[in-house]
Amino acid sequence: MFFRLLLISLVCVVTTSCSANAEIKTSGTSNNEQTAEKLISAKTEKISSTNTAKIPQQHETDKFTAPVGNLTNVSAQPNEQNLSKGNPKPNQYSVATSGTYMQLVKTNEVNQLGNPIYGLLLYANGQQVGAYRTVTGRAHTQNRDRDRSGTEAPLPDGRYTVAKQVVRGTIAEAGDRFLAIQPQFRTGRTALGIHYDPSFDKNNGEDGTSGCIALTNRQELTEVLEYVRTYKPQFINVSIR
Repeated sequence: MFFRLLLISLVCVVTTSCSANAEIKTSGTSNNEQTAEKLISAKTEKISSTNTAKIPQQHETDKFTAPVGNLTNVSAQPNEQNLSKGNPKPNQYSVATSGTYMQLVKTNEVNQLGNPIYGLLLYANGQQVGAYRTVTGRAHTQNRDRDRSGTEAPLPDGRYTVAKQVVRGTIAEAGDRFLAIQPQFRTGRTALGIHYDPSFDKNNGEDGTSGCIALTNRQELTEVLEYVRTYKPQFINVSIR
């Protein structure tokens, strides 16, 4: 009888010890999970607090976002569906979705002399901050070889780097300010840039450009150059064929 009571007592002690260990283990596991959640949360907060990408402020974007001309056929993010009907697929060249860059796209508009109007879209940190009417080439040179020098055709599709410094135009039709752009692909075209067209809509044989991108007036060129100075775009993507 004595040995039976002793055996029962030992069994009870072992059972109590296992239960205690189980509770300790469960509690430890719960604490570990809570600690992991705290670490993840802290890391997320740290990442958020160190995100210093510049987002355009309202006072910065107001001067760029006022509607300029008829650009109703131009989307903030051009694609096959929302470009005007009949246009070819716009993007052989991928564009950034969160960067600072410019984009030249087709519209359905022409000026009084039949010269096509192209939309110059400005982006800062993935947000569209401006849209301007431009011309490139002349009304009668739109279908010429865009990669051959001397054709006065519009500039070829592709990606171009943008100069950091504005220089004076070398001819009267380039205006008093010229921002060079450099093709990042093989082409015979040179001396391309952004300026304004002093002869826009004038029947003097000079309406349009020899291949550069031209704003329709000096004030709009000033605004685009201010955007370039402020945001320093990484590139300009041309997609107009």
